[in-house]
Amino acid sequence: MLSMRRHVLIFVSVFGAMLAITIGGNILAAAGVIHDMGAFKTPMMVLIFGLFLASGFAFVPIMVKLVLGTQRKLGNENVPVVAAALRAERTIVFVLWGLMALGCIVGIPAAIQGGLFNPPSTNSQK
Repeated sequence: MLSMRRHVLIFVSVFGAMLAITIGGNILAAAGVIHDMGAFKTPMMVLIFGLFLASGFAFVPIMVKLVLGTQRKLGNENVPVVAAALRAERTIVFVLWGLMALGCIVGIPAAIQGGLFNPPSTNSQK
């Protein structure tokens, strides 16, 4: 498992890329550089969604390390449950990633069928 610093760097980089792309796109659109995204709209939505998922996966080791590190600093490392969790830190991260991946396998196709990446129509009826 990587160090906490590296996990935070990965998370901040992925999340920062997502923010930079969205803010940069809004600035370009407001400046009139981008008039119509056209064919780029769906790929950009997929990219942002992918970065969003990556930031969620990148935060899991940070969360696990924070919780277990706090337990260690509080002096609970000899409590049987905490000691077992400290020994299984890597396993906890992989299990959480697996559960998240299974949720994505089930949820993303259903969301796509429901219109997740379909651009909203400008001619909405009320």
